[in-house]
Amino acid sequence: MALPQSFLDELIYRCDIVEVISRYVSLKRSGSGYVGLCPFHNEKTPSFSVSGDKQFFHCFGCGEGGNVITFIMKEENLPFIDAVKLLADMYGMTVPEDEGGNDAARRHRERLHALNKDAARFFHSCLMAPEGRGALEYLLGRGLSKKTITSFGLGYAPAEWDRLCRAMMDKGYSKYELESAWLARKNKSGGVYDAFRDRVMFPIIDIRGNVIAFGGRVMEGDGPKYLNSGDTPVFNKSRNLFAMNLAKKSKSGRLILAEGYMDVIALHQAGFDYAVASLGTALTPDQTKLMGRYAKEAVICYDSDAAGQKAAQKAIDLLNRAGLEVKVLRIPGAKDPDEFIKKNGREAFQLLLDKPQSDSEYRLNVIKNKYVLEIDAQKVEYLKEAAAYIASVQSPVEREILTHTVAKEADITPAAMSAEVKRAFTAALRKEKKKTENEALRPIRAVQPKETGLRYSNPRSAVCEEKLLAIVLDDHELLQKAGTMIAPSEFSSDFLARIYEKALYMEENGHEIRPAAIMAGLEDAEVRHLTQVLSAKVASQDAERELADYVAVIKAEQAKQQAEGDDRLLEVLSRKRERKG
Repeated sequence: MALPQSFLDELIYRCDIVEVISRYVSLKRSGSGYVGLCPFHNEKTPSFSVSGDKQFFHCFGCGEGGNVITFIMKEENLPFIDAVKLLADMYGMTVPEDEGGNDAARRHRERLHALNKDAARFFHSCLMAPEGRGALEYLLGRGLSKKTITSFGLGYAPAEWDRLCRAMMDKGYSKYELESAWLARKNKSGGVYDAFRDRVMFPIIDIRGNVIAFGGRVMEGDGPKYLNSGDTPVFNKSRNLFAMNLAKKSKSGRLILAEGYMDVIALHQAGFDYAVASLGTALTPDQTKLMGRYAKEAVICYDSDAAGQKAAQKAIDLLNRAGLEVKVLRIPGAKDPDEFIKKNGREAFQLLLDKPQSDSEYRLNVIKNKYVLEIDAQKVEYLKEAAAYIASVQSPVEREILTHTVAKEADITPAAMSAEVKRAFTAALRKEKKKTENEALRPIRAVQPKETGLRYSNPRSAVCEEKLLAIVLDDHELLQKAGTMIAPSEFSSDFLARIYEKALYMEENGHEIRPAAIMAGLEDAEVRHLTQVLSAKVASQDAERELADYVAVIKAEQAKQQAEGDDRLLEVLSRKRERKG
């Protein structure tokens, strides 16, 4: 969407990036800025920095960076124009009408949202009609009330080949839109047929209340038991969670992570309105980040079979990295929470929920179940594996408690178990030290941006160009002085020259020089690198002297390259003359 630069500058000026990011990340004051755990990668030590003065963020861990618009785009998984609209609404601004081509993409997404909503209504009406009797009886037989069925907007996709397609096209939607929404498939003759047929339908709704996709459970016949929408312009399965639109309203401070739609719905019906599930795939880092925005504790409530245990172990790591306190619920006498609640009732499940296992207790129990402790050789292997896990636990207090617990279970002395844990801990430290030493011995790479799309032809000059930008973008008078000393055309890096040229233009036209505004219009890789450059700036004792030094190096490098070019040209001409002679 082609928006006026003046509007974008005003939007960035009005938005307080610290205030906006604080809605997603817990920030703490650090010097003149703020730090927190990066929402874009898993970390335990804060490396995510936010500058309120310069209105940009940068992560020293993963390299992500940008202005407030960039942050909303990445965090909310929104295209540029939708991120701008969200921020404009937040700060009471009106987005100018667009006449650019990118507006077509926004209108397409709006149409898909409307189509999904109409499709959900169609599926629900079919469920309540005579043709949906079998599907309705299935849901009622699973213990769901009609109120719950309506609350979740459950439906039924008729068995006919193109029933939904015909109904939606009658409403004015095109074949292309049906395909784009993953509601239809194209046949060999160019027609379309329904992607979901003879299935109980589960609408997937995002945190803003938009129907973005569907899951369908087969009633009869061939095909997978569950069929889920693929990724579309409005849906990414790795970044959304089933029932998160409802669970986010809970004040409990925790989320129950279940495996399937029916488990989640059964938990909500029983009063546990903070249950969610991933969407037909294993849990992803993006989903755990979403959970971390609405809760501090996650209770994993997966099936008790081997697949469920394996999935739980992976989920523990992801949730821990997202900064959540992780608990695991063991469900005795039932394979999943839905079955347990049916057998034992809500109160019994609440008792389980009141005393979940910690992630460490769960993992040690999984290790223990691999061995027969009555056999000495297997007991030894169990203790070695348990010690290796305990050694990986960060908290010394927790390590000691777990050491005593395992020693008691295995009927050995705490001192013996403590010695084994210490041995494993020392071995892990040695391994980490060796890894660090190997890293240090690697040849130092030439100074180049981490972003693969950016490469410097003259690293020595480019480093000075970076440092020059870092000091002049923070000082109006210094930028004016730089403009009289060196032109953008003298930079060796086209990318850095464009930034410098934009800053000079803003200064000459009376605009406030804000790094966040300069980032508008840059590519993602360029934004990340620029925030890295600006974040690496060190306070200067003599900024004017530094500027002069940087300019001198840049000009010297340019002269050197020019001389080398002249020498090569003279050499070529000389060879030509020799051949003629």
